[in-house]
Formats: sequence, structure tokens, C-alpha cells
Amino acid sequence: MTRAVLLALGLLAACSRNGGGSAPAPAKPPTSRAGAPAALSGRLARIFTPDMLGANLAYLETVTGPAFKTEGADNLYKVDGCTVIIGATKGKIDNLGLADYGARCRFPIGQYFAQGYDHPIPEAPSFGDLQQGLGGHFSADCLRLCGNAADPVVSLYYQGSHADNFNDLLASVPVNDEPVLTAYQDWSDKLADKHGEDYVVSGKYRTGDDMADVASRDFAPIRPTLVRVGANLPDPGE
Repeated sequence: MTRAVLLALGLLAACSRNGGGSAPAPAKPPTSRAGAPAALSGRLARIFTPDMLGANLAYLETVTGPAFKTEGADNLYKVDGCTVIIGATKGKIDNLGLADYGARCRFPIGQYFAQGYDHPIPEAPSFGDLQQGLGGHFSADCLRLCGNAADPVVSLYYQGSHADNFNDLLASVPVNDEPVLTAYQDWSDKLADKHGEDYVVSGKYRTGDDMADVASRDFAPIRPTLVRVGANLPDPGE
């Protein structure tokens, strides 16, 4: 029996119990007293803990199983339907994250940043939530004439302090759909209007005026699809 059929039967049963009225609204995800999402359970909860940074990769793989793909220093794992990314050097874990970050595939970001996140953390934070809680700087690997080899990527990078155990954060989203396309276009257009097309095409915004205030406003409501924390994270400016 398909999932759709089972769902329909469940709704009918709910209506019968309520005298034929409309089905009750689905319960909201449980939250902590502070308003943050409830703690994770299962294997993700065992992976995403502060003390996993610096741990042996071999220990992590007793939880995740072997990597299904390796890309440079990054190992990718499938865990509970989520794609876990682990960056490691000589068998030690440098950083960890999720390539499909969202309401289902998530981890509590604030636990890695003692000085950051003095605001409630939504279940699936937007770039604006991350920047409000931590700070950080936006970058794009390409803003004009990017070619067709891969989608451009916009990233928010935060460099942690000693109080954060020097943990950094990288959150990014590919430019392949709305509303990301509109935000991306507005940012690049305003840079071109101010500095000229060559400034944007040549990538001079990476070391010059990147109009960070425009990027912060445009991308504030957008949610990243990749979030990583730790050390030796990929440089989003490259």
C-alpha cells in the first residue's frame, strides 16, 4: 500500500474520531525550554558532538560505516537518509557537516561556538539567522559569465575565535533555483552598476568592494543547503 494511500486512510480515521470534522493540525516539532529544536536522536546525535572534532576517523566510522565517496580530504557518508561530510587529516577529524542541511538533516550549530549564538536557533536556520547569531562574511565563487560546468555557489564564512576553540563555519547554497537566483542577480547587478562589468566578471570583488551589506540583505531569508563546522574548511573565496 502506497504512502499516499496510508496517509489518506489516516486522515479519514481522524475525521471519524472527531465526528466528521477536519483533521487536527500536525503537531509542531518538539522544542527545548529555550525555544530551540529538541535534541537529535540516533546516529546523527552521536556524530554531531563537539568532542567529535579531533577524534579518530576510524572511531566515527563505527557509527557511520565506511565512506561511500572520497573527494580530496573529504569523506561522504550516508546516515539516516542524510549526507554527512567529514574533513580529515591523517586520520583525525578536522571538520564535519551536512550536505543537505534542513529540518530533517540538521545538527545544533550553536554547540560549537561558545561566544556565538546569543539568539534562538531555528530548526532550519537562514543565512540571516546565522549571521545574526555569529556574524560572518558572504562570498561567491562566480557572479558573472560562470559557464556551465557547475552551478555558482554563494557562501557565508565565519571564523571562530579562541573562545570558540577556533571552530569556523561554512554555510553555502548553489545558485540553481528561486529565490536564490533573484538574490544572486541583485547582488551581481548592484556590483556591476557600481564598479562596472569587468570588475564583476574578473572576480575583483573577491579582494575589493563586495558590497557585503547588499549580500547580507539579499540572502538573509535564504536557507543554506550545506553547513560545515570545524577547522581546515574549504576556502569559499577560491
